[in-house]
Amino acid sequence: MIRNSFGHRLPFFKLSIGVLLAGSLLSGCQTVPTNVSYNTLPPPPAVGSLTSEPTVAVAPPVTPPSFPAVPAILPKPKILGPLYPGIIPIASSMREPWIRVRITQESATPPYINPHFYRGTVSIVHLADGKYAAINSLPIESYLAGVLSRELYGSWLPATYRAQAIAARTYALYQIVTFGRTHAWDVTGGQNSQVYGGKNAETPRAWNAVRATTGDIMETRNSQEMGLFCAFYSACNGGASQSAAEAWGDPSVPPLVNRLFGTLDANCPEFTWPTMTLSLSQITQAVTWWGQKNDLPYLAELGPIRFVRITQRNAVTHRPMIITLTDVAGHVGKMRAEEFRLALALDPMRNVPAPPSSFFRIQPDGNNIELIDGHGFGHGIGLSQWGAQTLARRGWRARSILQTYYPHSWIHKEW
Repeated sequence: MIRNSFGHRLPFFKLSIGVLLAGSLLSGCQTVPTNVSYNTLPPPPAVGSLTSEPTVAVAPPVTPPSFPAVPAILPKPKILGPLYPGIIPIASSMREPWIRVRITQESATPPYINPHFYRGTVSIVHLADGKYAAINSLPIESYLAGVLSRELYGSWLPATYRAQAIAARTYALYQIVTFGRTHAWDVTGGQNSQVYGGKNAETPRAWNAVRATTGDIMETRNSQEMGLFCAFYSACNGGASQSAAEAWGDPSVPPLVNRLFGTLDANCPEFTWPTMTLSLSQITQAVTWWGQKNDLPYLAELGPIRFVRITQRNAVTHRPMIITLTDVAGHVGKMRAEEFRLALALDPMRNVPAPPSSFFRIQPDGNNIELIDGHGFGHGIGLSQWGAQTLARRGWRARSILQTYYPHSWIHKEW
């Protein structure tokens, strides 16, 4: 406290020092103007002089990439070949065609084949991808003689052989006028076409059936056209057939329809087959490979699969049609039941159990699923070979057998 010589306080000095300190803190050591009043507040600034708050840029939320959508109509898998018309118009008569059979797998080096085991000619073809394959070219009737005994048991009845000969000839001719137009061969010698064994597979019963039905093929008609169709067949349908359209997306054809057959092919060892267990990891492996192989991103990009369900069945036969798979992230993929079977059977790791058919029920079991109530062997489209043998034992002729399995069709002698 400052005092004068009389001992009195000097208040104005205190005020001046306070003002000087305040001015130093607020104005950076500038001189405080003498005309500033400390008893009134300054007027508010004009509205135009107000400055807005600085804008803070907000980053948009990160959206994870969308999972590929499942198309409303599932495409035909590329591995099963192009999508051809269901009915192919052909001439009313033709000369017996030659068929080209690929009798070896594609290989990096030219394969050696003993030509004496085959009729016709055998040639080594250098393919566009640099690989090689052996091709046997021969008349279609000679080809069928090497097919029948590989597709049927040797003890089966002549009527079964004749029905099989007409179905196999129809199938082969369809492949010649479709697939063969743009490829180095018409069919393969394995199960993905028709099993063919060359001259070593020929038997008197096979040749008798071929000669008895020479030139006979099946034709059909829909509302727009008439002609040849692909006469699929399998070992055993398990009591109910399925259509090629439901199996893998081929066009709908009148003879290839869904039908109930009861126990007609119950003599087949795989008419019913035991419960099969598959792990979810095995299914993930097979299904994602199938998606990659066929350019199906809604399957290829699935993570570890958590649920496998049958979500659509045929209303008449109750065979599964659509299987829905859900991964651990909730992503959903769908595939036809027959595709599901093929994905398991063709998995390149060869460590996934393959069900004999796509006619089953699914039961979850922790990290596994069980395929229960399995019926049939093969795709179950068209003729059942075991069912044809049952009808032949009942005295049915080949034409009646074929009309049973291929309704809305007739037999035409083409050459």
